[in-house]
Amino acid sequence: MNLQAIMNRNVSIVIILLIFVVIAGYLIWIRSRYQPPVSPKPEEQIVSSPTLSPTPTASVSATPAAKEATGSMKAKTSTSSSTKK
Repeated sequence: MNLQAIMNRNVSIVIILLIFVVIAGYLIWIRSRYQPPVSPKPEEQIVSSPTLSPTPTASVSATPAAKEATGSMKAKTSTSSSTKK
């Protein structure tokens, strides 16, 4: 085979491939341009009604925060005999 014939064959194959690429690109462009319009879906509106729920409120506590001295607890007193002079 002649070198000229091989080059012509390779060029013909490349041109055919480029034509296929151009046709595929054109079809993709046409498809993206003429898509059917998408109708917007009506959004469901959620109506929230206020519900009654217990809310924490600050109140005065009836129980004391610290322990108080009772009759069973005796206070310690220092005597003069226990201290050294």
